[in-house]
Amino acid sequence: MERKLDQGFTLIELLVAVAVAGILLGIGVPSFADAIKESRISSQYNTLVGSLYLARSEAVKGSSEVTVCPRSAAGSSQCGGKQDWDNGWLVFIDRSKVQGEATASIDAVDEIIAVEPEPKGDNTIMAIGSPTNSAAGSSEVGFVRYTQSGGAEWSSGSIIVCDTHRGAAYSRAINVVLTGDIRRGLPQGDDKVPRDVFNQSISKYCSEPS
Repeated sequence: MERKLDQGFTLIELLVAVAVAGILLGIGVPSFADAIKESRISSQYNTLVGSLYLARSEAVKGSSEVTVCPRSAAGSSQCGGKQDWDNGWLVFIDRSKVQGEATASIDAVDEIIAVEPEPKGDNTIMAIGSPTNSAAGSSEVGFVRYTQSGGAEWSSGSIIVCDTHRGAAYSRAINVVLTGDIRRGLPQGDDKVPRDVFNQSISKYCSEPS
């Protein structure tokens, strides 16, 4: 009568398998975490770019200017100030703009055409703009407005998405020029950090992780 031998792992084989699994996890888990962070900031960048393209397109097609503004709070349908981009943003047909206003306002005659929720994760967003009178210099701004010509109602500006986990080299800059064209901020030379529309490294806006 033929006997069947028990087949299984020896203790040594099990220890070797656990060691190999540990090595593979040590390699794979950080890579997977980085992939999630990259996907997150790419999504936030692309959503902002999409909102700007929508605003520009609607301004050109319509009879009123179109504004992109941060929400005053998460879930709000009102514009906030320059520090509120992390709450998400709104795109609206701006029929009641006030010349020289620092904060956009949505009134009864205006029409919201897109609503974006607060970004996932800890990444931060800010907008840096220079008024038409460029001698005034650049500073944080509370909205981006497109005119019916397709141009932006600032001489130039950038929306910066800071990767708070990986630092400035992994952060993004959306550069908007006076003509309204939207361009991705790229590094220059050997520098790995993207540059804003004023050709400045966005490391001045995005701090390095501790």
